[in-house]
Amino acid sequence: MRPLEAALINSWSPVDWADCTVLVAVSGGADSVALLRALVAIRKSGTGRLIVAHIDHNLRDDSADDAHFVQQLADQLQVPAVLGKVEIDLTDEPDGVEAAARAARYDFLQAIAQQQGARYVVTAHTADDQVETLLQRILRGTSVAGLSGIPRAREFAPGISLLRPMLAIRRSEVEAYLAELGQAFRHDATNDQSDFFRNRLRNELLPLLRENYLPQVDQSLLRLAAGAEECRQFVTAQAEQLLDAACEQESASQVTLDARRLAAADPFLATEACILLWRRRGWSRQEMGREKWKALLALVGADSPAPIELPGQIRAEKKGEQLMLTPPS
Repeated sequence: MRPLEAALINSWSPVDWADCTVLVAVSGGADSVALLRALVAIRKSGTGRLIVAHIDHNLRDDSADDAHFVQQLADQLQVPAVLGKVEIDLTDEPDGVEAAARAARYDFLQAIAQQQGARYVVTAHTADDQVETLLQRILRGTSVAGLSGIPRAREFAPGISLLRPMLAIRRSEVEAYLAELGQAFRHDATNDQSDFFRNRLRNELLPLLRENYLPQVDQSLLRLAAGAEECRQFVTAQAEQLLDAACEQESASQVTLDARRLAAADPFLATEACILLWRRRGWSRQEMGREKWKALLALVGADSPAPIELPGQIRAEKKGEQLMLTPPS
């Protein structure tokens, strides 16, 4: 067995998904091609299926060639493939285009996963992606949770998990695996350009740091992510306990919390409990920045405060020792 396949088995045992439908996101690049080849090689017999999903963002003249390559690879491996195409607004700034493409990609994957009855959606993020993400977040500013980097797994949709089983595998291992197989892959030339912030990190800043400052910068950032993830898990567990204890009543129209419990808790933990509530309820956190969370906690600790309106038209009102959160009807 080849080293990358063994590493993938260690990360995600084939026994766990033998009877599940797994949707594999394949761009045609080295990482996703290696993921598909390895999954096909290690899968166990069962009732589950592997399905390839590819979306053409139509951002390059040769993007249709990527789709053709992925279809041919899927046919060669006897794996069904679902291909899609989207139009991205190219008038945005480069990083805006990248964000729009990512959003379109995940919307496509979610729709196909639901359509195909997939239990898992797997992507080919590697340890190198983790390093780039961490450095990007550090430079732009992030929380302790952000320092934990790309999560290995998260809920993607009801009953569907998004999984990144190659997150501990380096890109050099991917390239060695494909070379050993003699497997071709597509190269996205836009990754060599420095129009995108992330590309500048990959092509300019990280090589500079490795050569002139800290040769082991990648390992240092990965250790930071591991430590931050341990911290995040602990804080999340504490926040869940606080939220469960503080939640007095919950319905589709309103959530009532014990303001005394929240006010008595450490402000950081109380904020994390509120963030967890927002996540559970599916309320938008896009505009709930630091100042909004501080305003909510100030309301919790105030005497007879006026109600406040939070992003997403969430009305927060304190009555006696109760905090009422009311979403729009």
